[in-house]
Amino acid sequence: MIYIRATAGLAAIGLLCSVAPPLSAQEQATPPPVVETPATAPPATTTAPAPVETPATPPPAPTAAETAAPVPAGETPPPATVDTAAPPAEAEPSQTLPEVKVIQEAPKPAPAPKPVEEAAPKPKKKIVKAAPPPPPPAQETPEPAAPEATATIEPPAVPPVATVGPPSGSTAVKMSPMSGSEIPLDKVPGAVGVVSAADVARNGSGQVQNVLQQQVPGIILSDTAGSGFRTDVSYRGFDASPIGGRSQALAIYMNGIRINESFGDTVNWDAIPANAINDIAVVGSNPVFGLNAIGGAISVTMKDGFSYEGGEIDLMGGSFGRKQLAVQAGGNTGGVGAYVAAEAIEEDGFRDFSAAEVKRMFADLAFKGSDGEIHVSFTGAKSIAGVVTAAPVELLAIDYGRTFTSPQDTEYEVMMPSISGRVQATETLSISGLAYYRRFKQNVLDGNLSEVAACDALGPNAGFLCLNDNGVEERVQAADGSFVGEGDVTGPLGSLERINQDAKSFGFSTQAVEKSQLFSRPNQFLVGVSYDHGKVRYDTSSEIGTIGDKFVITGSGIIVNAPDDLLPRDLTSENDYYGVYLSNTLDVTDALSVTVGGRYNHATIKLQDLTGNFPELNTTNKYDRFNPMAGVTYKVVPGLSVYGGYSEANRAPTAAELGCAEPENPCLIESFLTDDPPLKQVVSKSWEAGVRGESTSWDNQKFTWSLGYFRTLNVDDILNVAATTTGRGYFLNAGDTLRQGFEASAGYRNDRLSLYGSYAFIDATFKTDLVLSAPNTPGAPDCPDLKPGEQATCNFVSSGDHLPGIPRHRIKAGFEYWLTPQWKFGSDLVAASDQFFFGDEANNNAKLAGYTRVDLHTSYDFNEHVQIYGLVKNLFDKKYGLYGTFFNTDDATEAAEPQGIEFSDPRSVTPAQPFALYGGLKIKF
Repeated sequence: MIYIRATAGLAAIGLLCSVAPPLSAQEQATPPPVVETPATAPPATTTAPAPVETPATPPPAPTAAETAAPVPAGETPPPATVDTAAPPAEAEPSQTLPEVKVIQEAPKPAPAPKPVEEAAPKPKKKIVKAAPPPPPPAQETPEPAAPEATATIEPPAVPPVATVGPPSGSTAVKMSPMSGSEIPLDKVPGAVGVVSAADVARNGSGQVQNVLQQQVPGIILSDTAGSGFRTDVSYRGFDASPIGGRSQALAIYMNGIRINESFGDTVNWDAIPANAINDIAVVGSNPVFGLNAIGGAISVTMKDGFSYEGGEIDLMGGSFGRKQLAVQAGGNTGGVGAYVAAEAIEEDGFRDFSAAEVKRMFADLAFKGSDGEIHVSFTGAKSIAGVVTAAPVELLAIDYGRTFTSPQDTEYEVMMPSISGRVQATETLSISGLAYYRRFKQNVLDGNLSEVAACDALGPNAGFLCLNDNGVEERVQAADGSFVGEGDVTGPLGSLERINQDAKSFGFSTQAVEKSQLFSRPNQFLVGVSYDHGKVRYDTSSEIGTIGDKFVITGSGIIVNAPDDLLPRDLTSENDYYGVYLSNTLDVTDALSVTVGGRYNHATIKLQDLTGNFPELNTTNKYDRFNPMAGVTYKVVPGLSVYGGYSEANRAPTAAELGCAEPENPCLIESFLTDDPPLKQVVSKSWEAGVRGESTSWDNQKFTWSLGYFRTLNVDDILNVAATTTGRGYFLNAGDTLRQGFEASAGYRNDRLSLYGSYAFIDATFKTDLVLSAPNTPGAPDCPDLKPGEQATCNFVSSGDHLPGIPRHRIKAGFEYWLTPQWKFGSDLVAASDQFFFGDEANNNAKLAGYTRVDLHTSYDFNEHVQIYGLVKNLFDKKYGLYGTFFNTDDATEAAEPQGIEFSDPRSVTPAQPFALYGGLKIKF
């Protein structure tokens, strides 16, 4: 590990630390160009890339493919939120034309470019070419023109190169998970966050979650797992986590494929190759995005051989044994494009037993013609991570890298081939489709304190090990049928839970988009259907072990076969999700656009016990609902628009939740499922309203800003609650919860400097009075209706109490400055306020403290092929927590007796990574 004080390292940082965008043709973030200016230029010019030239002065100049409009003749640049198979929003007189045909016409000496030259950008070009190149040089774009009188002609939406603040109003935004549904942001009745490939490269961590946190105002990270590769993404108080037990409330898509895993809707972010990402879009609640979109959706679009041309090798290393290699290559010829990317990352981790190894790849083979395209893609990943979770604060005070009970290892493999395509059936009608197969295998080894203890020395079971259930002792039985004696395993006792799942999923989607006029006005109508099927083999077992030094548990070889609570499980779960959706956006006037739509969801979830010991697990649960949406946008003046909308969405309980929903028979989350009553589906009702603006000056200065309000009420929300028995819990419908607040963001850039900043206020509260089990929460009173001799404490939750784990305030800010035409330097800041510990739903205890974190990055370009860069993470070495909960101090002290540690503080926290320094080399060819 490398620890460097900030005062001693700033000089080295200036030369070594930064993450720069790759020098590849698509990711090069040269002095940020105002790529969105075509939105204000005459429509004809935006479809003709030829007049836009790129200077070849340093910093290394982008090729034509790096700019927003110029691309190789006959090819289509992917919009910011579009799958690789998608064309950008098209333009046509009074309506949009098929993009493929327009691009083919672009190289011809059509009269379209003439208005550009008459509008005076030509003299500007001469000035740029004649003048000494400013550091960094500006991309040449047509002069910002006054709004055209023919406002019904819709210019194509422009993909961003590097997002600085909120996206431009011309940015293309998907209105469904699939490509072809894009409309300009100016017409979207909700907030949208955009992350570009350059943003991902600049962050340099290889962890997609970190980039989302930095760029999207409403996103903050939590860390249930204790691994930087497996952190949770929380957007407006809704989670997308790789860990079972969190309430999953975001729909995640990759090239139009829903990648929430079948068994628990978990999301394995580290399976996505970071260097293969073209862009990411984060949208608010939109029912068209299907199940789990109650809090919003995140759509990841990957590169292909038409959006990326060239090759790159990226080598990086640094603190905590970090070694990282990333390669990518792509190109096209004669309508055939190919792209491949791979990453290999190893890290020892800053905590004990927290090593991680990730290998992942993405490949795409594309065929394009005048009337359509087809993509054959493959995603593969293998991840091994020490998921070391939270640790007692008193243990972290001894050593910041200490862990509590291990091993806690998670290993998985993902394989996902897919095929997608688009056909331009007529000049206004396009039809898209995709199909996929996904194989997901995961093995978890989880060390815990054991519920098993020596039986009462004066009782009938003396000399044996027992499981005490509400005062009733049951002997522990091994797999061979024998009872386990006290002397068979030395104390203190621990357990090793093994949780395995093998999931096979497949599905398809078909969508039609019609762009013919309605009532003589521009209009886009889309309709689609989707089907997703998943089947999971799920098994668990528990082995008794001994807790040793550093709370490492060594197995005894005794697999527990009784009592029933610890009996191995072996079951299958099967889910079928059907969806039918539609959406229509009509330009009522040149300024007013109205969007209406909705989606019908049907979910069938089956559980089947394969052991014969739990026949009550054999259940079938069905859920269905139609979710509507409606919204309007209005362009007040050029560069200023307002929006507002209402939508509903639903989330069906997962197989993991349905199998663990009985307070009287809780399970080891999420290993030992039980026979439980069905849960209700969650229904969200969301409102959004806001205003956004942008301005561009003649000298390439760009300013964008946005301000929005949101309010989402969840009906019958599902909550994970700790049980009175240590280490156990269950899911329940916890009545209504409310998440509301506002987000503000702004960005500015000129030829040398870019600045951004955002603030989000998120108020997440219970709206229903509840009584929840709180076995380890300090100060919790006794539960009501206790039987004689029973002891249990509960949280008495009142309407208005805050949900745990959700900071109310979050601030992001940063800058990037070109010191010379070759040398770039920047900094990023993330700050979050305090939050309540999980287990303190009644808000009776002190909060987990907030934090402010500062990162630095820099890069130096020797030439257009070679770049060195450096990164500093957590510059001021702040010690703070990303997740907090409570634990049983008595049980922990007993387990720590051989180590001489005594616990009195029940707080348990997942620590954030301390100061880290990384350096790297990129070679472009």
